[in-house]
Amino acid sequence: MWHKCLFLGMSHLFLDEESQASVWWDKFANFSWRTDWTQVIIIALLSSLGVLAIHSAGSYRQSTFATSQIYFIIFGWIAYWVVASLDYRKLRVHARRIYLIGILLLVPVSICALLKVDVGSFIRSINGARRWMDFGPFSIQPSEFAKVTALVFIAALLALNPIGSVRTTWLTVLKVLGAAFLPFGLIFIQPDLGSALIYLPLSFALLYVAGLSSRFFLVAGLSALVLGAVVTIDLVSYAAKISEYAEANPGERNPAKAIRGKYEETAWFVLLKDYQRERLLSFVAPTVIDPRGLGATWNVKQAKIAVGRGAFNGQGIGNGTQAKYGYLPEAAAHNDFLFSGMAEEIGFKGGFLVVAGFALLFWRVIRTGLRTVDRFGSLLAIGAAVILGTHVVINIGMNIDLMPVTGVPLPFLSYGGSFVLSCFLLLGLVQSVHRHSVDDGDHNDSSAAGSLA
Repeated sequence: MWHKCLFLGMSHLFLDEESQASVWWDKFANFSWRTDWTQVIIIALLSSLGVLAIHSAGSYRQSTFATSQIYFIIFGWIAYWVVASLDYRKLRVHARRIYLIGILLLVPVSICALLKVDVGSFIRSINGARRWMDFGPFSIQPSEFAKVTALVFIAALLALNPIGSVRTTWLTVLKVLGAAFLPFGLIFIQPDLGSALIYLPLSFALLYVAGLSSRFFLVAGLSALVLGAVVTIDLVSYAAKISEYAEANPGERNPAKAIRGKYEETAWFVLLKDYQRERLLSFVAPTVIDPRGLGATWNVKQAKIAVGRGAFNGQGIGNGTQAKYGYLPEAAAHNDFLFSGMAEEIGFKGGFLVVAGFALLFWRVIRTGLRTVDRFGSLLAIGAAVILGTHVVINIGMNIDLMPVTGVPLPFLSYGGSFVLSCFLLLGLVQSVHRHSVDDGDHNDSSAAGSLA
């Protein structure tokens, strides 16, 4: 009798274990089936290539940037899968709180930048800008995370409030523009023009996708032309000051550097710093701003040389010289100008594959946004594509002298902990949208209905 009881007990035990294993296997299979593995593979390839390029750029100086980047990527993957596992629709309820966290991170840095004061080593000036919070073992750049929090909030606003003509939905439009302008202004005064500019295409793209009438964009375009004309007048005035100084001091090797900071003290256009004027002039009038090619145009010239040396096949991994030997300055070779150093080593065909990888990644992201029937999820995915796509276009453009230098890094390739983590968070949101939209047609806008917390 006891043999029979023992057998039945062991049978139930094995059945329970088998049942539990079956449940876990079903969960894993369901998770795998719902995951966009194409996106995962592209991210892994780009991140790995970035580590190789960063290592190559710093090998001559024996820097530890590549090792740090590996840690950043590991933390990024953890954040990615955590966010991807969450139901993105729950973020809509907490969108206001999420946005507030991003703003609160920006405020102390921006106040210190505005007042031009340091808070010990916690917030201090680095190359004339205050953009980081130093916590000892690590530091963060709040502007990178503010892009993610602003996207969540703006997408929630537009999902909650249907939009059409400006006359009938002007309040929603003002809320969206205000939600974008607040972090824009806080980042702009740090100063960080490149990160601030991201909010312009983000807000306008989401308003367009949400269905705002074309009249608004026509007015916005005309306003941009007026602003461009004002900036042009200011740049012409600044260029005249540089030319005047260069004529009075013919032996000066870098006249722009000699008067940097003096013009902005009395300039009528107060939105630009002198170094930002130099970056813009180095694109539209390089011989005026830097007649000897030793100042503001140096980085771009060396970047173009690096791309040219790469030719079609490249010099080979580790055989590039522009970044390795310091022609591309150490502060930029592993970050803003990483693409040019990488192009020298992998050539045109390698660079083309990188661009193709980004194109495929953006197609998958936009595809996710178009497939989901939930308005909030669609706006999240398209907004993530706009943010990362703007980074790619600006960064590669400035590396090949097709766009002015604005200090915008290249997603998953450029060095930087905060930036890498923000990229993983953005695509983690997209992966969450994808996972909760695959054959999940029983939810629509009403399923996420409710007010912002």
